[in-house]
Amino acid sequence: MAKPIQLDIPARNREAERRELLATLPVEHAEALADLLELAEDLRRHNVINTLRGAVGAGGELITYVSEAMAQPEAARGLRNLIALSRLLGSVNPELIETVQRSLPASWRDAAARDETTRTPGLWKVARTLTSPPARRALMGVGLVLAGVGVYMAREKATRNA
Repeated sequence: MAKPIQLDIPARNREAERRELLATLPVEHAEALADLLELAEDLRRHNVINTLRGAVGAGGELITYVSEAMAQPEAARGLRNLIALSRLLGSVNPELIETVQRSLPASWRDAAARDETTRTPGLWKVARTLTSPPARRALMGVGLVLAGVGVYMAREKATRNA
């Protein structure tokens, strides 16, 4: 009768293997490894690793939940609106936003500097301010936006009635 082959696999000493691996790594990788270990420690300290473990453990349930949420029409519209808003903000000249930003605090400071004894501006002064060239330019921009919304609404109404 055949004799079974005796197979004795020595137990692995993982710690010794790791030490040997670290000892044989090139010196130029030492700084990168130190940074990686520091990052791993930060991730552990802020519970990011535990969160990722939970997400991996949830696996199918998490994917099902996210896919069900994304299947809702509101989610699709929300994402489309977010993309459209990012395009809109990307098309605005940053100098315009900076100009508005610089002009607002000055007007707020003026309003805050007024105390209760200072008279509020009269209707005539408000009308003169609104008819000034800078205010008319801003009103024109607002008017164009409103006109665009009106055109879209009319198109939607015509589509629904057709």
